[in-house]
Amino acid sequence: MDAAVSGQIYADLGYDFMAITDHNLVHDSDQWRTWQEQVNLAIIPGEENGNTDHILEIGVQTVTSTLSESYVDRAKALRDAGGFTIGCHPQEYPDRGEKNVSDAAEILHGFELFNGLREGRGFDEMANIDLWDKILTQGHKIWGVATDDFHCAHITPGHGWVCVQVPEDAPEKVPWQTIVQQLKKGAFFASTYSSFEEFTLENGILKVTTKQSRQIQVVADRGQVIYQVEGTNLEWRVKPNLTYFRIEALSGVKRAWSQPFFRDDSYK
Repeated sequence: MDAAVSGQIYADLGYDFMAITDHNLVHDSDQWRTWQEQVNLAIIPGEENGNTDHILEIGVQTVTSTLSESYVDRAKALRDAGGFTIGCHPQEYPDRGEKNVSDAAEILHGFELFNGLREGRGFDEMANIDLWDKILTQGHKIWGVATDDFHCAHITPGHGWVCVQVPEDAPEKVPWQTIVQQLKKGAFFASTYSSFEEFTLENGILKVTTKQSRQIQVVADRGQVIYQVEGTNLEWRVKPNLTYFRIEALSGVKRAWSQPFFRDDSYK
């Protein structure tokens, strides 16, 4: 499907940005500018690298050369090129997908917790949550991402997405470069339905407000749920000595995931 058509579909749904990530292809600047002029949302350039064991690099304007077939080596080359790197749909590769992400956990910026296309094809996307908690418990820092993987319109839009926090002084039309920088920092959440409206963390007290959630829970080491409340508001005193904690907003089988907070973060 043409990027301008896809972009208009997502703009009509209220999206502010989308990434174009064709396989081993980055479109030239003239094509990118044409698409950008045709739709009212930011279009981020990028590519989906590899013939298999795919890795996204978001925010690059040329295809990064990866001389090795090693997943770890490819991940390092892509990250060194300056993009936001995401390990793609590990459940598609049952003999190696989880190991790929685990081995590259200190290199990748993030990986797909949820891929709408893969869920539609019957893969167990919730297994990625268990993988995430395992990696985080080991002390690695990696962000969780949700996507549609809409290319070729194999599915309907709006199954998985990310919501990025941009600086207060950002212009009304946020440049895609700013969005990519915020993604790298982990200044975003991933979702299949609910949204996080506000986070505050002061003097060891976390307050969370959500929209469209029936329950909010705090998940920590080894994926344990250590606190939960019904509804759309949570207040919780952070426990000491946790390797990490993260927040999930639940509405039936639908989820929203915060990025993890780590022991060395300043939340005392």
